[in-house]
Amino acid sequence: MLRTLLDRLLLSHWRAIDAEQGLPSDGPRSAEFKALSTIIFSGMVLTFMQYIVLRGSLQDAIQQQLPELAGHLSVGLGEFLAKYRSLLRNITWSLGCAFFYLIIPGVIVKVIYKERLRDWGLSPGGYFRHLWIYALLFIPVGLCVIAVSYTPAFQNNYPFYKTAFGWHDLLVWEAFYALQFFCLEFFFRGFMVNGLKQRFGSGAVLFMVVPYCMIHFQKPFLETLGAICAGLVLGILALRTRSIWGGATIHVAVAMSMDFAALVQRDALP
Repeated sequence: MLRTLLDRLLLSHWRAIDAEQGLPSDGPRSAEFKALSTIIFSGMVLTFMQYIVLRGSLQDAIQQQLPELAGHLSVGLGEFLAKYRSLLRNITWSLGCAFFYLIIPGVIVKVIYKERLRDWGLSPGGYFRHLWIYALLFIPVGLCVIAVSYTPAFQNNYPFYKTAFGWHDLLVWEAFYALQFFCLEFFFRGFMVNGLKQRFGSGAVLFMVVPYCMIHFQKPFLETLGAICAGLVLGILALRTRSIWGGATIHVAVAMSMDFAALVQRDALP
């Protein structure tokens, strides 16, 4: 039903526009359907992410209700939630990202496209064979992290969890932080580029880079500019290696190095 609706309302016009421009329009229908629906679903996911998770609506709702509920169940649990209020808020953010960046696109791939998730970047095959590429990429990025870690803007922005009581809650946060990056990699370098590559080939990476850059608008200026280059490189590598695992690894490594560099500069390690 969805395929028929998209064909009548959009795909037929898409093919007509291609024909007017002298572009080939004899590609498989599945590629057209997949590309158009991927763009629509991606826009919807990013919109829900912005208004529900990134603006803090989900975190506010959970933070308001959970301590009160826990207080009725156990005084000790209520005290625990009050103590780790900031950590729980950040974990809620990470789980919200996981829902929209991984769960929703994963359901679309399995239910609507009826394809295997491993073919959309989740296959770990060749991970160690290609890991040296990402290790080389990390070297200049790591040096840049060290350089910018001396700036007040960097130190004030990282880490997102600023009230760690010790290593135990800091490492719990870093684990959920890493989960968020894995899910982000799946959405941009797995779902988006694989959903668009049959129709646009390497141009799928360019489609992905624009929204990927835009989700960094609340970050420092240089980091947002760097997201353009990172999106291009990681997108190309994801298509060439057919896996997001390497990109997720370097993304987590860079993020954690930024967190710990900021803590070291502020002399704020637990």
